[in-house]
Amino acid sequence: MLDIQYIIESLSEWWKQLSYTTWMYFALLLPVTMLIYQLFPRKNRRFVLLAAGWFFFFSLSGILLFANILSSVFVWITGQKLEEAGNDKSLGRKERQKKKKRVLLISVLVLILVLILFKYLDFIGLNLVRLTQLFGIPFHWKLLKLAVPVGISYYTLESISYLTEIYRGNTEAEKSLVNVCLFMSFFPKLVEGPVTRFDEGYALFSGEGIKEENVAYGYQRILWGLFKKLCIADHLSPAVSQIFEGEYMDGGVALFGAFLFTVQEYMDFSGSIDVAIGSAGIFGVSLPENFRQPFFAKNASDFWRRWHITLGRFFREYIFYPVALARPVTRFTKKVKDTLGKNVSKLVTPAIALFPVWLANGVWHGARWSYIFYGMYYFVIVYLETVLEEPVQKLLERIHLRERSVPVRVFRYLKLLIIVVIGEMFFRAETLSKGIDMFKLILTDLRFDMVVDHIQDIGIDRYGYIVIIAGILIVSFVEIMKEAGLPIRAGIESLPLPCRFVFWYACIFFVILFGAYGTGYDSVDLLYAQF
Repeated sequence: MLDIQYIIESLSEWWKQLSYTTWMYFALLLPVTMLIYQLFPRKNRRFVLLAAGWFFFFSLSGILLFANILSSVFVWITGQKLEEAGNDKSLGRKERQKKKKRVLLISVLVLILVLILFKYLDFIGLNLVRLTQLFGIPFHWKLLKLAVPVGISYYTLESISYLTEIYRGNTEAEKSLVNVCLFMSFFPKLVEGPVTRFDEGYALFSGEGIKEENVAYGYQRILWGLFKKLCIADHLSPAVSQIFEGEYMDGGVALFGAFLFTVQEYMDFSGSIDVAIGSAGIFGVSLPENFRQPFFAKNASDFWRRWHITLGRFFREYIFYPVALARPVTRFTKKVKDTLGKNVSKLVTPAIALFPVWLANGVWHGARWSYIFYGMYYFVIVYLETVLEEPVQKLLERIHLRERSVPVRVFRYLKLLIIVVIGEMFFRAETLSKGIDMFKLILTDLRFDMVVDHIQDIGIDRYGYIVIIAGILIVSFVEIMKEAGLPIRAGIESLPLPCRFVFWYACIFFVILFGAYGTGYDSVDLLYAQF
């Protein structure tokens, strides 16, 4: 006789294991979704993807699934209202525009308030307590400790993008509530993005059948993501945790830990995006790329055009350009130009427009001062690069050095590496004060004897280092080939079938044999899932 309670409890435990890098995702969610999707009639296949997304969401956030559903309904209704306001012939053009703007502002405000409620309310409350204490005002805040719906930071940005594009007239309001719900809960991009525009999700609604070439591409991309996540990032996780959570270190250990975390974060985040893009690709959906060889960038600005590309695109299109082109900003810039001259006015607009971008970047990552500092850190660096770009170019011409010359490229690479590693140190530090302490150690006590003496005592053994170094070399080789524009996958696909068979199965066994699981390795959550 079946033990129903046991089955329910077992399923509950399985659901908790669902993640892009767990066997439950590949053995249950993805293949079952593919099978049911293919069996259903074309017109009903979007319901299969929607059900899979809601199931995945529920497995990670439980009843908070309803936050996603209610947000989807709100966005769908607001989209209709925006389009109706734009087509209201009883109003003049200016009145229609004002009405549309009012609907957009209210809807964006509601979406941001919901995000604040779940993600930032305790942070705001605790900082209000500290602020009122400075003035001797009695104020108390009881921690709410609200659970955060998975992916809320991502689908909130996608919602704002969708509504703004309707307001601008670039996108028509979607008539189908199912399509809007599916766009906001499509399971491959639910946890870590990428941040997708609504028009990039049209293939979701087509119900096109699964093709052999899409399955091949999808699983190959997934395998590449698993390699980066399991064989590199997760092997680094124990050492990174031990260094950043430890009490005793010198500058060398702090710098070493920051470097390890930089590698871990890139392999973890880019690996999970590979899994997301591969999973979506199986269903014929092309998610936008989120990374483009960021460590080949020439400066911090270029780095952020290559790192978390879709987040940067959102901030550029919906914060930077609207602020830079806003009438008060252009008026102020003109006054500065008339008063202080053209050269000074050139520095004003970038400062005004970049500040909210990098503040939003820091705040978006989470309710911690270290994240806000991280945003301001890049604001200063990117602004300085903008200001110094022309003088540096003139200096290079004066000393007869070309921008593509080896000395210049090496200098820029080392400078960028230092900027990124220091930034990631503050990003990873549990508190801003801990990040500042680590930075002070790097400036005042930079020695590497402790690193050398205890390199195998910080969570990575000799076997782990071999796997990590081999993995980094493989990823670096692939990145170099991609930066050079050489089609790696096309080259592999041109091999004879037996060679391709051996190659891909060798890759699968490599991930199975050398992935970081088993004794000594806890399941490591996706780093960007918390955002």
